[in-house]
Order: sequence, then C-alpha cells, then structure tokens
Amino acid sequence: MKIKKKNKEKNAFRKILNKFTYFEWGMVLAVIGFTLYFSIIDTTNTVLYLIIDAIAAISGILCVVLCAKGKKSQYIWGLINVIGYVIIAFINKYYGEVMLNALYYLPSQFIGYYLWNKHTNIETENVEGNKLNLTKSILLVIVCTIGILLYKLVLDLLGGQGTLLDSASTTISIFANLLMMLRYREQWLLWIIIDFITVVMWILAKDFIMVTMWSVYLINAFYGYYNWTKISKER
Repeated sequence: MKIKKKNKEKNAFRKILNKFTYFEWGMVLAVIGFTLYFSIIDTTNTVLYLIIDAIAAISGILCVVLCAKGKKSQYIWGLINVIGYVIIAFINKYYGEVMLNALYYLPSQFIGYYLWNKHTNIETENVEGNKLNLTKSILLVIVCTIGILLYKLVLDLLGGQGTLLDSASTTISIFANLLMMLRYREQWLLWIIIDFITVVMWILAKDFIMVTMWSVYLINAFYGYYNWTKISKER
C-alpha cells in the first residue's frame, strides 16, 4: 500500500512538472524567487501590502504563461491576479490601471473563459488561434493612438501619476485583452508594448515586486507571440 501511495505521489508530481517546459518553469520560479527576495528586504511597505503584492505577482505569471500556451485555465489565475493588482495600483494612484482591471479585466475573465472554452481543441486542449490582416492592423494602431491621447486628458483631471504612461498602458491593454478573448495572435505584439511601459511605471513607483512581474511578462510576451504563430498556423 505504501509503495502504491508513493507511486501515485510521484506520478502526480510528474504531471505538475510536465505542465510547463523548463523555460516556462524558469519564468515562474524567477517571479516567485524575486518576489520573496524583495518582500524580505522591503522596509517601507506593510506586511499586508507585500502579501497582496506577492499574490498578484505569482498568480499573474501563472496566468500569462498559461495564456502563451493557449490554455483556458489562465483565466482562473487571471481572476486572482486582477483582484490583487487593483488593490496595489489603487494604493500607488495608478487610477488608469485600477479602472482597467476592475471595470474591464475582471468581467472579461468570465467572458474570455466562455469564448476560449467554445474554441478549444479537445485533443490538444489548446485554444484555436486567429491572426489579423493588414487593414485591421492599421485601423487598430489609429484607434489606439486616439484613445491614448483622449484618456490622458481624463487621467490628468483625476490628478493621477504618470498619466501618459498610465493612459498608454490602459488603452493598449483594452485592445490587447479584446484580441486575447477573440484569440488573435497579434495580442502579443500589444502585450510587448504594454509590458515595457508598465515596467517603467513600476520602476518609478519603486515597487520592485511589480517590476519583476512585468519584466517576466515582457519575456513571456515574446514567447507567446512565437507560440501563437504556431497555433494560428496549425488552425
């Protein structure tokens, strides 16, 4: 009985390990490791703040890695990440990030899961990917640019911090998340821009747990574009 129990535990552990590649595990463990490190050396923030910060970071990296793999389970981790990130962004007065996550990302977790579930390959358990044509891509760039300039005016009136970066991150994120729900490969080009902008934002806020999370997001965005190019070709 003990041998059977040990074998079951080994098989369960192997299944967990096999869910991610070495590269994917590297990103996950990097975020966990740096999160623990920056939490330990932090002397300015409260323990509660650091706990919420850590939960947001770790659930966030699990979400984006699973998204890059085309797995619908990313939305479960995304829900946890959104709740934690809203609290952290509000404390740091990034109101654009707060509104984006609370009013848009939160409900989209449920919508996205539903849409991905309808278009998931039963055999591979991967979502079926799409890609934009040139006309739609150009239109997307124009609309994003106008949206950034208009939303910056709103954030200036609210007295937010770093309003241009906040507006750019928020506006582009709206379209990136929409493309993600609709399973378009080009979402990852937008996530690359968003991740770079947001890394700068959190460097300015001196929250290095968030800097780590978004830096790994940036690496994952390149990986996601590569992986989704294969997924869209397979379709």
